[in-house]
Amino acid sequence: MLILGVAYFLLGLILLYFGSDWFVLGGERIAKQFNVSNFVIGATVMAIGTSLPEILTSAYAAYMHAPGISIGNAIGSCICNIGLVLGVSAIISPIIVDKKLMKDVLFYLLFVIFTAIIGIDGFSQIDGIVLLIIFIMYLRWTIKNGNVEVGEEEKKDNPSLVFSLVLLIIGLVGVLVGAELFVDGAKKIALALNIPDKIIGFTLVAFGTSLPELMVSLAAAKRKLGGMVLGNVIGSNIADIGGALAIGSLFMHLPPENIQMTILAIMSFLLYLFAKFRKIDRWHGVLFLALYITAIALLRMG
Repeated sequence: MLILGVAYFLLGLILLYFGSDWFVLGGERIAKQFNVSNFVIGATVMAIGTSLPEILTSAYAAYMHAPGISIGNAIGSCICNIGLVLGVSAIISPIIVDKKLMKDVLFYLLFVIFTAIIGIDGFSQIDGIVLLIIFIMYLRWTIKNGNVEVGEEEKKDNPSLVFSLVLLIIGLVGVLVGAELFVDGAKKIALALNIPDKIIGFTLVAFGTSLPELMVSLAAAKRKLGGMVLGNVIGSNIADIGGALAIGSLFMHLPPENIQMTILAIMSFLLYLFAKFRKIDRWHGVLFLALYITAIALLRMG
């Protein structure tokens, strides 16, 4: 089992590395083809693509009458996206926030606060429908208002749309399959080393669904595409709430997670506060990462 685990782990790592790079490259080229900003591509195509594991996990958990896993996965992933994904990305490369993006950041903060308020007593089917409608409206509004000017020379140098789409799709498949193999391999290694199931579940499973966002954002940060990183984080969180949590609540009533929602609201407010200064700096990234580790420790003790 140990040898098989190592093989899965390494293969997953390779797929994650190359897949995330191709996914970001394809997304950047498509943004130029359609004259939309990197933020818009990050907040729509990439956010939905990388959020698929959370959406499917939460929906399936609710369908199987495991409401705690359904809502815990959705809200936990949002916390992970700000604390770990945005935190590490900002440490690698500080993120410059365009003034035009502040409306999106403010919308995201208000969406989180609204979700926290309606979820005080848990989430009903009506709540789920409302959150899903808001999510769809946000996607439409983001795409409609995301046009940017792209020079003719830049467009001419850009590969064809078909090639960019193929690159995007292959990259996404590589990221999703790579994440599955990476986590599965890590589980096999942990079991072979007699690490308890409780620790495996709390660390690897929780981390696994946010791995696509992390790898894609790191690849974007490496290319100095701060707008795409911010778009992926904000878009993924809106997709986790308006997609994963909302769809999960359509299957059954989801219990309240007020502590997790409070942590998410605080981190979201800090994100908005830092973005107002037009730059999410390295020390902001360190703070987000420290808050994430503290939140995990508190939730673990609870």
